[in-house]
Amino acid sequence: MEAYKSYCPECKKTYFWQGYKTGLGKSTEQLAAMKRRDTVCKHCGGDKLETTLDRESELGKEYDAIYSEIGKHIAGIISEKLG
Repeated sequence: MEAYKSYCPECKKTYFWQGYKTGLGKSTEQLAAMKRRDTVCKHCGGDKLETTLDRESELGKEYDAIYSEIGKHIAGIISEKLG
């Protein structure tokens, strides 16, 4: 899962939401729903939605911290293996 921020240039609304990082293992219908969620505004239905990773909300900052720690852990493992 990942935290996302969507901004609609048509109605000028911004909202934050949580969704899957990839479409791996999803059905055709699930992939279509993911694409709609990424591109169609939930407020006005406009199709020019701009969606990016959320780096602002509390949830977005929590995900950043978690992924940073995971990255450090993986780097440590690799460093040990390469010794």
